[in-house]
Amino acid sequence: MSAKPTAARTRSTLRIRALAVLATVAVGALIWLVADTVLDIGLRVPDGPGSTTTTPLALPAVLIGTAVVSLLGWALLALLEKVVAGHARAVWTVVAVLVLVVSLFAPLFGAGLSGGNRATLVLLHLAVGAILVPAFRRSAALA
Repeated sequence: MSAKPTAARTRSTLRIRALAVLATVAVGALIWLVADTVLDIGLRVPDGPGSTTTTPLALPAVLIGTAVVSLLGWALLALLEKVVAGHARAVWTVVAVLVLVVSLFAPLFGAGLSGGNRATLVLLHLAVGAILVPAFRRSAALA
């Protein structure tokens, strides 16, 4: 009798997390497409910390980057659920928010970025965080 609720929770948890990963990739693609085709912003990213040069940000990089970040967040949450089961949700949330804040440093303070480019990159980072943090927190509550 207890196997059914556990199996249902596992399926629900997997579904929420998988949909969150797919949503981050889709939203990232949408933001990139609007910035590139509608607003004609040639998205660029700083070459590194303190760099004054930039590199074009291609759509495949956005798709792969958002997928990788999302899957790493999922992996960390799954690991925390095994190691610190009772506190996994809280620990993961703190780590996720800190990663989001740190990720904003490049678009906010990177040299050589236009205002539109900067705003688009910040929007991209915040959109991914706005999808992943609530979805993964919700799924952690189910686990």
